[in-house]
Amino acid sequence: MSSWERSRFIPWSRIPEDPAHLSEQKERIFRQLQREADKQQRAKEEEKQKAVVSGNEDGTAANSATTLQSSTVPFRWGDLFKSAAFGGTIGAITGSVFGFMDSMRLAGQSEVLKNASDMAKGKYMMEGTTRSATLFGVFFGGFHVVKYGIRVAIDPGEYSEIAMAGGISLGALMYKPNFRPAMPYATMLILMDSIHLVMRQFESD
Repeated sequence: MSSWERSRFIPWSRIPEDPAHLSEQKERIFRQLQREADKQQRAKEEEKQKAVVSGNEDGTAANSATTLQSSTVPFRWGDLFKSAAFGGTIGAITGSVFGFMDSMRLAGQSEVLKNASDMAKGKYMMEGTTRSATLFGVFFGGFHVVKYGIRVAIDPGEYSEIAMAGGISLGALMYKPNFRPAMPYATMLILMDSIHLVMRQFESD
């Protein structure tokens, strides 16, 4: 029971009629009531301040979570498959051209192939074209898969994706000595992807 409620049940009529004493009692009760009212007011203000601080912290956390969620690229199997299919197709087409050109050059330089039949030369060029198309199809398809994985994981930007995925893909190609002669063509493929990105951004601007 608060002081104010207690004051309602004080038998004022039984208090001595001394005016000075009565005035002193009332003043003491009023001071006590004022102290309790001030205390309650301070408690309410502290609760409001805590609520405001908590709301700001929750809002900041929510904004940070929203920003993080919006900046993250979601993983989708369909996008991964499209990246692999696109890279594999472009790599195979380009690799077949590279392989056909190299096979023709080697066929013209080889003394054995110069004296071989046209059917043997055609078979040699077909094998070289198929081998090169397979190699660069796998290489460029893997490059686009790695690039998509980097985008989903950290999303550093398109140019950084190309640089990081190119380094990983070329490093894997360098690991096999038999594939090292294909490094110039593989580097050319990655440069073509970078040029395509620059042209696309230029057209959008």
